[in-house]
Amino acid sequence: MNEAKESLLMKSRSGRACIREGYRFYTSHFRRIFRHTWPLALCFAILSAAAAALPVLVSPTLLFPALGLQAVAVILLLVVAYKRLVRKQLFERVARDKKRPFAWLRHLGMVILVWLFCLIVVLSLFVITSLPMLIVMIANWVNQAGMLACDPDGMPDYMWWLTLIVFLIAGFIQAYVWLTILGPVYLMRGSIAQQEKERENILTKQTEKEYEQNLIYRP
Repeated sequence: MNEAKESLLMKSRSGRACIREGYRFYTSHFRRIFRHTWPLALCFAILSAAAAALPVLVSPTLLFPALGLQAVAVILLLVVAYKRLVRKQLFERVARDKKRPFAWLRHLGMVILVWLFCLIVVLSLFVITSLPMLIVMIANWVNQAGMLACDPDGMPDYMWWLTLIVFLIAGFIQAYVWLTILGPVYLMRGSIAQQEKERENILTKQTEKEYEQNLIYRP
């Protein structure tokens, strides 16, 4: 099992291959990912619902704090989910190169390609899954605008709870939209580590060869 995961991770790939195989890895292992991460997705849904409810149910002036809370929730979801999947041995831990912490800059093109593609996919799916939330948000804002204009409250009594339920369901689904990033980025990090390892081996062999040549041709 470990050998299979090592061969999957420690392999030199292009950015496009990391994207393709990363999404394939995520979809083929989705059941295991869901089984290990659904409590995290539920916590994310609660934070996401709270963030969405701040400008809708409390005050529109809380939009920027809500965006900040949403960003924190996304970061925590990705970091904690990755660590949990490593602990459950679905992912292999990618060792950090302490000697060359900025070696990834040599692969900046691949890093930008993978992250940009992942964000485009996430934003596209995020818009689709946010449609029920947007409908509820607009309905609440229109009602609040009418109340400021001295119109009666046109929302039924259950609308407050319905809004929270819609936000919770959308947040739970969006947790797994954000988690699609893990597959491509995981393989990208493994590919960079493998390429750096191969580069170091080549440099070591070249150094040894030059040293042997100097010994042979030394006058």
